[in-house]
Amino acid sequence: MIFWRIADNKVHPIQETDNLGFEKSEGLRIPDEYLDKQEFMVMRTCHGIGDWGIISAIPRLLKEKYPNCKVYVPTKKLLKKLFGQDHNNVHVVFENNPFVDEFVDEIDGEVFHDHYRIYDKDNTDIPLIKQMLEFWQFTEEEMSDSQPEMYWTDEEKKLGDTIIHEAADDSEFGCLLISDRFGQDDKTPNPKTFQKHHEKLTLLLHENNYPYFYYSYKPIEELGFIFDKRLDMRHMDLRIQLYIKSKAKVNVGIQCGTTQCIARYSKCVSIQRQFPIGSNIIDGEVLV
Repeated sequence: MIFWRIADNKVHPIQETDNLGFEKSEGLRIPDEYLDKQEFMVMRTCHGIGDWGIISAIPRLLKEKYPNCKVYVPTKKLLKKLFGQDHNNVHVVFENNPFVDEFVDEIDGEVFHDHYRIYDKDNTDIPLIKQMLEFWQFTEEEMSDSQPEMYWTDEEKKLGDTIIHEAADDSEFGCLLISDRFGQDDKTPNPKTFQKHHEKLTLLLHENNYPYFYYSYKPIEELGFIFDKRLDMRHMDLRIQLYIKSKAKVNVGIQCGTTQCIARYSKCVSIQRQFPIGSNIIDGEVLV
């Protein structure tokens, strides 16, 4: 792994390292001079929906600790400039967030991003957000409420509620997500892993017998699952998908960042595909 600095709108590779961040016993923390300025950028160097989602409580927590601060997140344009990425995920996660002051196209000075974290060599399964916030001098109490969070507009809620009403008649429902990582070992398809995942998901669907909104990387009929199919969400706007998932009685499927985004709002039971899960773990998600 390469430790990066981001300064004055440029990424600077610094050094190879076995662990990103700083070991707890080193005592390194964010500089007081940076905190005194009260202008903070929330930045990630990984860019999936889940990568951003698992740190989505940071703007609120910064505002709670520093009520007069300004909190910025990068625009799609800035992320493309820094990393060559071309996606909308940061906007999907942070749009309408009342604790974000501005999406910015550029940022001067040093950015303390997700490589700046405090890890515990004896406990790898500490959520990334808590590792980052500890670097930001947060106490355990100050970061206790750090599950992912999202903020939908009234229009998005109205549309989502209408879809739920029409598809589920306002009854309790579940959401199913089968991403293209289903049946894979480290991004490599494996028939034995596919069978194992299939058996676990079949059991989860049996134990949680609801009508389901679902997303599948391929036509669901090709995967051989039998359940009450109400609506395929594959081509639905992602923020609306996330709103519907947040209203579900349960979310089941393969471990995926899209589901992690709504663990605050709905029971989430995921088939674990990363061993160990490490800093991608979040409070509230049940792994099987």
